[in-house]
Amino acid sequence: MSIDLQTDLARSSAGTFGDCWACQRRHSLPDGNARAHALEMMREFEAISRLDYLASDLDVDPRLCFANLFGEGRGNMFGVLECEDRDGQTVILRAFSSLWDGIRQIEGWVQPVLSAEVYDEMILPAQQEIKAMTKEANVLDVESAAHAEILARRKNISQVLWKKMCASYRFRNFRGEERSLAGTVLPGTPITGGMGECCAPKLLNHAARHGLRPLGMAEFYWGSDSEGGQRVPGEFYASCEARCRPILGFMLCGLEDLLNDGAWPADDL
Repeated sequence: MSIDLQTDLARSSAGTFGDCWACQRRHSLPDGNARAHALEMMREFEAISRLDYLASDLDVDPRLCFANLFGEGRGNMFGVLECEDRDGQTVILRAFSSLWDGIRQIEGWVQPVLSAEVYDEMILPAQQEIKAMTKEANVLDVESAAHAEILARRKNISQVLWKKMCASYRFRNFRGEERSLAGTVLPGTPITGGMGECCAPKLLNHAARHGLRPLGMAEFYWGSDSEGGQRVPGEFYASCEARCRPILGFMLCGLEDLLNDGAWPADDL
């Protein structure tokens, strides 16, 4: 895939934004210079075709090679956030949206909003149990009492897991406020699977927790052409409407004040 720097930089800004229920305003973050950094990432992708870009050739994880990740009709969203630290230095953060095969953390990419401890100790065991029950149900007569019982138990486990997940996601904004997923989402918006696993929430949460001021964000799709042509490799896209915008209003809240006042978010370090 060939990337035309000048052509892509001339395209209109995709933008990152969301409506904030707390202050009744729409908060946004422009592309800034993030688009140029994203294009450099695309060139890196073309050159090495893997996500573990910090690993030596001898330490490459086969799961992270594009040939294994992005088969026919498969791809992923990636994001770049340009920030400034307290010393006035530019910091470039990168993130990927949810990948499959249990891939959640890769060196050089920001960590997920949901901690590894919570995922490994609470989420993953429940998910494995649900998958095992699904496999067991598939070999039973759909009219049998045993089949109905397994489905009922699976539903109960799924509902309990969902409530725990919603409470375990912790989002930080630039006023130093922290809320669960239920407290973050715009009122009236249904909470759906995948909220908090996209690029923008990961990047903003990392910046807010590490005392960084965001200056610009850009998100793009990479891989194979998506089914139905909804995503084109190398194209920039706005943060998704269903999973990101309902929480970005809260997450971006306070950023304008920081930029105008020259202040910094309180970090966790």
